[in-house]
Amino acid sequence: MKKTLLILIMIGLTVTLSGTITTFPASGTTDVGERIGFQTNCYDYYSSDTWYWGDGQTFTCQSDYPAFNVIYHTYRNPGTYQVHVHRSASAGPCPTDEYKTVYILENRLITSSTAQPGVGKPITFTAVNFNTPTNIAWDMGDGTTYIRRGTIVTHTYAKSGTFTVRAFDWDGNTKTTPVSLTITVGEPERVINFSPAAPRVDQEVAIQAVNFKTNNIKWNFGDGTQPQFYSAAVAHRYQNPGTFTISALEEGLPKVTRLITILPENRSLAVSVAEIRIDEPLTVTALNFRGPEVLWDFGDGSTVASRPAAVAAGRPAVFSGPVTVTHAYKLPGNYTISARDENGASSKVFTAAVKVLGISDQVNLEIAEIALDNGKYYKVVPKNSKAIRAQLRMKMCGTGIVSGFWIVDGQPFHFFNETAYQGQVKTIFTPEVPGLPVFDPGMHTITVQLTRPENEQVLFPTLRYFVLPYENVIDVLAPKDGAIIKEDEATVFSWERILGGSYYHIAFSNSLFPLLRNDPAVKWLECPERTRFTPGEGTWGAVLRNQWTYWKVRAVDSIGNTVAESGIQEMKVIVPGAKVGIQKITDMDGRAIPIGTGFTASRAGQLMIHGDLTYPAEAEYLILQVYSGADMVDQLLFRDIRKDEVRRFETSVPNRDRESVVTFQVLKSSSPSVLVGYEELKLKKD
Repeated sequence: MKKTLLILIMIGLTVTLSGTITTFPASGTTDVGERIGFQTNCYDYYSSDTWYWGDGQTFTCQSDYPAFNVIYHTYRNPGTYQVHVHRSASAGPCPTDEYKTVYILENRLITSSTAQPGVGKPITFTAVNFNTPTNIAWDMGDGTTYIRRGTIVTHTYAKSGTFTVRAFDWDGNTKTTPVSLTITVGEPERVINFSPAAPRVDQEVAIQAVNFKTNNIKWNFGDGTQPQFYSAAVAHRYQNPGTFTISALEEGLPKVTRLITILPENRSLAVSVAEIRIDEPLTVTALNFRGPEVLWDFGDGSTVASRPAAVAAGRPAVFSGPVTVTHAYKLPGNYTISARDENGASSKVFTAAVKVLGISDQVNLEIAEIALDNGKYYKVVPKNSKAIRAQLRMKMCGTGIVSGFWIVDGQPFHFFNETAYQGQVKTIFTPEVPGLPVFDPGMHTITVQLTRPENEQVLFPTLRYFVLPYENVIDVLAPKDGAIIKEDEATVFSWERILGGSYYHIAFSNSLFPLLRNDPAVKWLECPERTRFTPGEGTWGAVLRNQWTYWKVRAVDSIGNTVAESGIQEMKVIVPGAKVGIQKITDMDGRAIPIGTGFTASRAGQLMIHGDLTYPAEAEYLILQVYSGADMVDQLLFRDIRKDEVRRFETSVPNRDRESVVTFQVLKSSSPSVLVGYEELKLKKD
């Protein structure tokens, strides 16, 4: 350095050096905990300078300290500091002492989670911009301290007042100036709490007076019951739905109120059947009851009450049990089942009525019908067939014995003696052994005659079955028996090949009996495709519209002898006119279900069908009947139909079977009504 000075003097230049301290940043202003840099422009004897930072700390440069280096210092507390650098002796133009004023700002602070803290309520404090965030000493101002904590602490004040919260930075050094926050903790708010949040009629409500000063509170539940003095915790049952005002009053303090809404009663009893027989198990369920135990009384004074799993002998008629129980009555009569919730703690009694039926001669026939096992009054079977039975279905008014006998070909065939119960449909079949006579080819008749109840004089129709002279029968594939066929749809008749059949014939008739008796006048059409037949225009045009048509198939051998026949099938050809369109299918929650080309698959047990109906002419009204299998599930009436007008409809159909067919039949009102529209929807339970 001296060499440089000498060189400058030798060439005649004059250099003036001042003792100015430069800071980094240049403003000399920074935050607590941030480094600030210092550098002096005077370099003589630089290596022996002593720096006084103004906060009680010093720094002395060592002999090997390089000149012009920036010296850094960190201030731990805010304030204005006079920085002083001192040299042991002045050297040349460098002064002995230099000074610089710096400004250290406070950027640390404490925040609280609430502006209105209260006694007993937790408050969260957060230290922001601290330099040792994992080691802070907290003084909560109420005598509580937390050592070596992080930037977040939670504290609850046990009494009201004004408190100064202090947080010490620098590894929790309590000798440094803390960051402070003054808070005022107010008296705790007096409130009324209750549970459950949405109570119902007759449900016990737990009510609590919170932060009250005494345990002698005058309660008014707002439902007309007399106000009473109770402790801070009470229980009450409301007997009516609505919104009520609960009030709690303690002496010398304002009244505290709270609204409570009581929901309507939703409890009830459900019985498996309204009418039951003696010794038949009856299942009763307490719906929406709140307690695990119910106090039951079956009203018969007996000691036979049961839980769902097994009969418990010797139990009193009034007993505690689960929400679902079973019971068997020993005597006929009308009984009232009663149940109290919460094992009798609830005073409200729920009841259900049940009628127990006994055996009596005072019975009347309400409904009765007979049919063959195919549901029709006729059937064609091969010789020696075992696939034929007759059935009597009846519904009785009263419970009693029904007796009678089957009559086959005018002779008594089989006697029966059965118990029929009130309201139930009773089905009596002809026996399988011995079965109906199927040895003699030709027509046979069957009917039934009742002998008991004696006051019933019922004349049943006569059923007919035709026994073929051979044992083989042809199985029909399509169309299905009872099919509704649109006139403009191509229809192919098909069946299974039969052993010994060389050629096949098909016959159509607008009456049943010509086919049933194989009248010589029946016209048999040859089937060139053997097991298939597609009718031509003449054959199809001869089939009457909108009424039942009968057809069957026969097989002949090479010399023309008949070796087998099919059963007689029914079909109805309609001129549709009305068109049913299915626009959308959803489940009951409105979720769309894709409509399949073959089957529409869904897991939902009930489907909503959205469709439309159009008709090419005016009509006073149309009736849309919706069937699920053989059961009609809906019937819709459309009035004042205009030509080609689109009428929307919605209907719900069950989807319980693995595969099922929903049919839509449109009837035009006349006498009789005419089927003018037909559509099918195939469902699959996926």
